[in-house]
Amino acid sequence: MIYGYYKLIYFLPLTLLTGPFLPDLIVVICSLFFLFDTLRLKLFKYYNNYFFKIFFTFFIILNLSALFSENFALIKYSLGYIRYGLFSILLFYVLKNVDNSKLLLGYSIIFTYFALLVDGYFQFIFNKNIFLFELQKYHDYSFYVTSFFNDEKKLGSFLAKMFPLFLFSIILFKDHLKKIKLEKITSIIIILIFLLVFLTTERVSIFVITILILLIFLKSNIFFKPKIIFFSIIFFSTVILLYFQPEILNKIKSILYSSGLVHPGLSNDGKILGEYDEGKFIFSKYHHIQIVTSINLFLENPLFGVGPKNFKNVVLTGWHPHNYTFQILAEVGIFGFIVFISTFIFLLFKLIQNFLNFTDKNLNNEINLYLLAGFLLALFPIPSGDFFNNWVNILIYFPVGYYLYLNEK
Repeated sequence: MIYGYYKLIYFLPLTLLTGPFLPDLIVVICSLFFLFDTLRLKLFKYYNNYFFKIFFTFFIILNLSALFSENFALIKYSLGYIRYGLFSILLFYVLKNVDNSKLLLGYSIIFTYFALLVDGYFQFIFNKNIFLFELQKYHDYSFYVTSFFNDEKKLGSFLAKMFPLFLFSIILFKDHLKKIKLEKITSIIIILIFLLVFLTTERVSIFVITILILLIFLKSNIFFKPKIIFFSIIFFSTVILLYFQPEILNKIKSILYSSGLVHPGLSNDGKILGEYDEGKFIFSKYHHIQIVTSINLFLENPLFGVGPKNFKNVVLTGWHPHNYTFQILAEVGIFGFIVFISTFIFLLFKLIQNFLNFTDKNLNNEINLYLLAGFLLALFPIPSGDFFNNWVNILIYFPVGYYLYLNEK
């Protein structure tokens, strides 16, 4: 049996609310000790799966990219990337071998969501959260909820990306929930999470949570029953929210304005409303420039790119391309891009397969559907954060351990 360091995992969901340092410290400590235990206890069978083989291939490519870049200091980062793969395997091991680990992690995730719901709506109603973090405002005085993340726009990302694990935790307690008739209350909580993501005004997170909610309506045998009632609740709740908070609707519509697909109109002096740029762009002029810059960097360094996390040192237009697909292309090159896009296609195929062959008699099918959708949406070629950011990577790799556990055979 491995030592007790794995218990740090139970605190990971809550520490993700504090920023990148504490959760990354937990991942580093756990992955290093688990590497030692792997050698000590010869746990190599846990690495014999497609995930780790693909991950390790990507890890090798990352290090080659760092070695061939002009910034040799990147090797410190690329070597450290192994921690995410090790952490996923550790979580797989713990879920399989440690009694009550699923329940304890489930309690941790549910408690974290409950804390965010209470604090998020408290901040929305009273303009300050329980730690007196103020409701954030844009330059045009429209607002957005951030809860414990203070001035960082991470609340929506956390709620949307961890949502499959929240659903897993709820499904895990299905037998208990049946006995005390909490299914409908749980469905209401899911709706509150959905609406809170809207209040963050994070457009990508709104897209992700909407897709996941649609999957629940289409396939879930647990949530939103009877479906017509809950569909009516979520529909009218969303309409009411957007009616009384039109700035949220304007934020969503800004996707069409910034891409040039819809013209926002002109002011009295003939200028475009909202200071949008004229023309057709991929997502927006800023994102368009970043994508074009990434393609040019790739053409100059086609094999291994400019090096992981090196975009900001090569160009002056941003810290990263704000798009995982083009960041991999520019920073890691064609080999890393092949691994990335192949993984995306594989996940798309698996999601379609699960969707078409879904049976409500098997809870694993439902959980797998949410996890696969979460993975696919996390890698979707839409505006995103820094792919190599440690906080972002933890959100990406945390659900992998669950998927390996559910699909071990």
